[in-house]
Amino acid sequence: MIPAPRTERPASPAAPPGQGAYAPVRHAARGERKDYACPREPVPDGGQADVFEAIHKATGTTVALKKLHSKYPAERQVARMRREIEIGQLLDGHPHAMPVLDFGADRTWFVMPWADATAAERQEVLREPAELRALVDALASVLAAAHEHGWLHRDIKPSNILHFEGRWTLADWGIGRRPRGQTTKVGRTGHFLGTEGFAAPELFRAPHDATASSDIYSIGRVVAWALTGKMPETNLPLLPPPGPWRTIVRAATHQDPLRRPQTVSELLALIDREHSVMPEDPLPAAETLLEAAGNGDAAAADTLLTLVGDHPEDYELHVGVLAQLDTQQAGPALAREPAQAHHLLRALAEHVHGDDTHIVQFGAAARVVIWLHGICSYAADHRDWDLLEEAAHTMCTWDGAWDQWSAQDEISPWLRALTSEAASVIAAVLRDHPGSAQHFSRIADDRTADTRIRQALRPSTAN
Repeated sequence: MIPAPRTERPASPAAPPGQGAYAPVRHAARGERKDYACPREPVPDGGQADVFEAIHKATGTTVALKKLHSKYPAERQVARMRREIEIGQLLDGHPHAMPVLDFGADRTWFVMPWADATAAERQEVLREPAELRALVDALASVLAAAHEHGWLHRDIKPSNILHFEGRWTLADWGIGRRPRGQTTKVGRTGHFLGTEGFAAPELFRAPHDATASSDIYSIGRVVAWALTGKMPETNLPLLPPPGPWRTIVRAATHQDPLRRPQTVSELLALIDREHSVMPEDPLPAAETLLEAAGNGDAAAADTLLTLVGDHPEDYELHVGVLAQLDTQQAGPALAREPAQAHHLLRALAEHVHGDDTHIVQFGAAARVVIWLHGICSYAADHRDWDLLEEAAHTMCTWDGAWDQWSAQDEISPWLRALTSEAASVIAAVLRDHPGSAQHFSRIADDRTADTRIRQALRPSTAN
């Protein structure tokens, strides 16, 4: 498989989240709730805190102010908000983490940038491959950073994925798990943690024992939701239509945590593997070009040689297709591209013994040798000594290995007729291939043949 080029993703803005238009808010932050003007009613949310579309009075900047419902919140509610603030500070500057711009000393409220939308509001857009990959890459990036510090999110769902400043960010770390040994209170986690349908099954049994694979499960559920438009149900599989994402979601949402990708890196490797493009089989295209060349299309012959040259490892292209191309078309095409001719003929020589899946048949060997003789004949007639030498070396390599009489019957009269520079080139090649030279040794006593050819074929001088 050849990895496909990754879909071009939007480049992250130059400034990390909250350091562009929101930099003045961050700079003016002093932990005072009265610095922000809030409407009477919060944004409909239904979570354990209210979110207001507030205005930072000093700058007039619209921000999101999140505060606990109760004026006197329970300890566990404060602990959740404290976690959100803590992870916001830990991941501050990460392009896919929603930043915390300001917060109260009692950790009952904090301020973050106002997001354009949630993933839940952009479900239709996420059906586009590039958009979905951008979201998954964003989640993978921020989670990799969090996991490196020992943090887990444990509540990844569409409403917690926010679109902000042209990128996706992950928010609401309220039920995130701190690194082991740093939890706020033993036994606090309890059971049934996360959002049904998106939370990994183990979060409903022993959420404190969750691992990175629990967050990976939720990514898989988000992908399934985005591509199907259906809300996932607890313990029921939800798979996208057939395609790369189906395999990815199946692996990421396995009920057994140990059978999922264990790290974000493993998940990304799986995604890249499944989105790799199988290279198109060049054989059908080569056969079509061969037919077109046979009908007199000279351009098809050139294209065919380029195609074969691009696949030096392909036995069938070289032995099954190339050796059927008319040498009166192949010769000129090879002569026009000396470098390509060199590599193509060398590759053909490498196929002399077949490969792991192909055994050379005697008929195929004879066809290749006869074809190479045709190239040699063309090159000699056109005084293209480089092409003649290269083609002759490949011809003798195949002839020496397979000793096909039908091919030798065509080559012998040609050897007898060679004179001048052509005879000199071929004589030198024959000396380099004593195994092939032996097949034509009877010409050594033929006084009509060029002296150089006869000398090259004598057993005493074969080496």
